[in-house]
Amino acid sequence: MLKQILAGSTFLLLLAIGSLPAHSQTPATEPTEPSAQPAPPAQPQPAAEVSSEEIERFARAIAQLQSIQQETQTELLQIVEGQGLTPDRFNEIAEAQQNPEAAPETEISEAELQSFEQAANEITTVRQQTQARFQEAVQSEGLEVEQFNQILAAVQQDPALQQEVEQILRESEPAPAQ
Repeated sequence: MLKQILAGSTFLLLLAIGSLPAHSQTPATEPTEPSAQPAPPAQPQPAAEVSSEEIERFARAIAQLQSIQQETQTELLQIVEGQGLTPDRFNEIAEAQQNPEAAPETEISEAELQSFEQAANEITTVRQQTQARFQEAVQSEGLEVEQFNQILAAVQQDPALQQEVEQILRESEPAPAQ
């Protein structure tokens, strides 16, 4: 569970903040923005010492980021479908836009291109709003974005920290309704 959260959070943080290398596992149904390219990986830094309090704050921030991520994915899907495109077709057109040699399976109509451009513009706006929401979520837990990213790197490298974060997340999950 944590690895999925970390992967998704890492992907969205990359789009939002652009400071860590991508290790994303985005679902095939999530449309991608043609210009959304993560920043090149920085030189790996040694894992920083992370206090229990920082891990607690980090885990709470991760829970918020996961919620924001789910909301954003739903919103992006609605944008694409609202323009009359399927996520697969949107991604196919995006690929053709980025790489002219990657010809789509079927020709792109003018109407599809207009729908794609409208959706891409709306997606850009949503991603900018998501960036601000991510920063607010991290900061609401008493962490700076850079500090969050350092803890994220340490958690990704240290299985013991991963287990600690997973435990905190499990304990903070609401009990299932019966």
